[in-house]
Amino acid sequence: MSFKAKFLLIDYPMKSSFNIKIDRALETPFHFHPEIELLYSIRGRGTDYIGNSIETIEEGELLLYGENVPHTRLKDESFYERYPAETPEAIVIQFRKDFLGSNFFTYKELDHIGELISRSAKGLRFFGATRENVGKKLLKISKKKGLAALLALLSTLDTLAKSEEYTFINKIDNSANLDNETLNRIKNVFQYTLDNFREPISLEYVSALAFLSPTAFCRFFKGHTRKTYHEYLTEVRIDNACKLLRSGNYDVKTASFESGFTNTPNFIKQFKKVTQMMPSEYRHTFNSKIIKPK
Repeated sequence: MSFKAKFLLIDYPMKSSFNIKIDRALETPFHFHPEIELLYSIRGRGTDYIGNSIETIEEGELLLYGENVPHTRLKDESFYERYPAETPEAIVIQFRKDFLGSNFFTYKELDHIGELISRSAKGLRFFGATRENVGKKLLKISKKKGLAALLALLSTLDTLAKSEEYTFINKIDNSANLDNETLNRIKNVFQYTLDNFREPISLEYVSALAFLSPTAFCRFFKGHTRKTYHEYLTEVRIDNACKLLRSGNYDVKTASFESGFTNTPNFIKQFKKVTQMMPSEYRHTFNSKIIKPK
């Protein structure tokens, strides 16, 4: 895939002011469009590329990025080959900042939403109660039509605009893009990690994939992803362990080794650090919700 951002024309439903869709692809080219985009990831494995940020996709993530912010979401090919029954799914809402009129969000009752739209130029990632509450709203919006959908969208934007539970995805406005060479270096490292996280991975080897010394690679990786390579690798391994534990077919020790950990106590420590739960507690929580046949 080419990482030179391409203009994408959004296909609106006839006579609609905004677009709601269920995205099950995770394979759109790196692109931009004049529409603001609100995305709620129900499930999916892969990588978010937004402006000059590269992050692992999180199930349940809630993102808002502004007009002409270059972005794409790429699926983890090896994961979906390994689990072909799994399907990514996200709710996506796209709208122009003037979709209700050029001055609509400048009125006193709505100017806080106008400020939200301005902040979205850097990309916003929501967390906490905001993410949970808005996620539920978006699940309902996807089933509404007409005025009911429009009012629900305005209510959602109102909630997001009033929330302080967010971080910026980019430190600067979206105009700065990563060049092709940088993106290809990081893409190679990400793909190698996703393909090989079950095996020992040396810093020297992944540094070589990026054509950098280990010291230069560490600066390079953290500068572009805001985390160390070790933190990223651990998150990938924990994410896989969560999948195995949710299935109910793996105990803690087996899930640990199947995810690339060679030491169960260290796995438990890292798991709790990432998820705020013990692996056994996580397994019990999800499996207790499964209705088993009598």
